[in-house]
Amino acid sequence: MVPNIRHTTDWRFSTLASWLGVTSACAYYANSELALLLQGGVSGAILALLFYVLKQPNKHVYIIALTYFLLTLGLMQLTSTSLVFLHLVMFTATFSPHFSLPKILCAVVSAMVVYGATHYTRWEASVPWVTFVVWFFFCVMNWFVSRRIVESLNMHYQSRQNYKELKATQQMMGAMSAAQERQNISRELHDSLGHKLTALSINLDFAKRTANPETVETLTRCHQLSQEVLEEVREIVSTQRNNKTILKNALEALCALTPNLQCDLQLDTQTEQLPQDYGLCVLRFCQEMISNTLKHTQANHITLSAKVTHIDQQTQLIAQAYNNQPETELPKQGNGLAGLKERMAQYNGDFTQYIEQGVLINTIALPLIFNRDE
Repeated sequence: MVPNIRHTTDWRFSTLASWLGVTSACAYYANSELALLLQGGVSGAILALLFYVLKQPNKHVYIIALTYFLLTLGLMQLTSTSLVFLHLVMFTATFSPHFSLPKILCAVVSAMVVYGATHYTRWEASVPWVTFVVWFFFCVMNWFVSRRIVESLNMHYQSRQNYKELKATQQMMGAMSAAQERQNISRELHDSLGHKLTALSINLDFAKRTANPETVETLTRCHQLSQEVLEEVREIVSTQRNNKTILKNALEALCALTPNLQCDLQLDTQTEQLPQDYGLCVLRFCQEMISNTLKHTQANHITLSAKVTHIDQQTQLIAQAYNNQPETELPKQGNGLAGLKERMAQYNGDFTQYIEQGVLINTIALPLIFNRDE
């Protein structure tokens, strides 16, 4: 089976229009009143099936395809019009991304053989082979066109997703750079201006104690002002150092821009204090996990977690990702995971994959050293 459908194009209108056309034709050429009643149930089941496929194009593909095929064969027994082959055209379009051309051709030929055998006498022993040939080539052409359309839409979807991930990375790097600059400024305020204000306050307090009565009031006022300015500087420094929610905001933005996949973020409060390089590692890891989930699985939910732990007197950053699709074996590692491993190696970290109770768990572990000045 080829890669899943990932685009979000709305095919409901065209599907409903095609279904109405073939249903009307089959009803007009119904074999009997009983056949007309039975057609209602069969056509209704086909419509429900088609809308399920549009909503969940990658779920239960074989079962849905077989059911659609059998319903089409059943509808052929209730009408005499060859327009029922329009369902074969819809069949090839719907399942072109999932089945190869030989499999589709087997289904089309089988349906035509059944139709020709069951309607042979009604056509007075003369099977219109030209009609079969026309519908056959129409189905083949539709398979090629539909497959190319889906591939093009998938590529467009992936390009948009890559662009959104790139924008999230740029926003995070810009925000982290700005935050780092603010921290540098706050550090300078604390180390330079704060120390001088403290010295000034001490000298004013000493001068107040030794001054004559005429200048005590003025020195007391100056001492209070120096204390107030020092408190304001300390408050500014504390505010800048506590404003460290950049990683969480970047990940929330990335998840919000990802359709068809619900993301559950679980971030430790200590991750708010991550340096820029480590925060970028977590973001890249989450991007790769989301991208792989969309490309290679049918999962609709992913959990992303990050925490700072202390193991054997060493501080480590642990990030994990897992989705809700059961797995029985580890996937083959492509360029994305290879690049992720290389990035982890630059920080003496490690990337691992393992299966626990049918769940594929992806983990990165990085030894973490915080700058004491931060």
